Amino acid sequence: MKKIHLLTPKQQQFAEQNHQIVECFLSRKRLDADEFYDVVIFGYLLAVQEYLENSRLTDNYAFSTIAWRNMNDCLINEYTYWNREKRSAVTNPLEEECLSIDTLLPNRMQRAAETLDNQKLLVKLLAYITPKEQEVVRLKADGYTYQEIAEKCRISVYGVESRFSRMRQRLRALALM
Repeated sequence: MKKIHLLTPKQQQFAEQNHQIVECFLSRKRLDADEFYDVVIFGYLLAVQEYLENSRLTDNYAFSTIAWRNMNDCLINEYTYWNREKRSAVTNPLEEECLSIDTLLPNRMQRAAETLDNQKLLVKLLAYITPKEQEVVRLKADGYTYQEIAEKCRISVYGVESRFSRMRQRLRALALM
């Protein structure tokens, strides 16, 4: 979604004059205003900005069309967000009987030892990569995309990809030793 910036006085006045479109949208979609007003209002405000800043829209479309489309997009994005698997995971209640930690987490000591061994191996492997490559690895481990890493490190996306490629080659060579 495009970013909304601070509304100009003209945009504020226009938004106030056409606010009934939001109420109409919620009513026609049979949405509870208490629950969905905050969702659709951002689409409405973005529509106000787009409509008043883009003369092509003003000349070719009614404002209600632009507002309706933007509010619908916000509603779809909200439904998509809440229907992702991680937010609708199936959960089963635990039984009343007391479960031991060994029942819930079998082989936990073995897994902890494996994790520790993996961490030691990782520390050894980090000695074989450059500080810039270490920074790239840390950012990737923190969940950044290649594009975001490229921006943070001030390199191209191709540069990020090539660093990972070179690291993989070195690590494979070390694994064969």
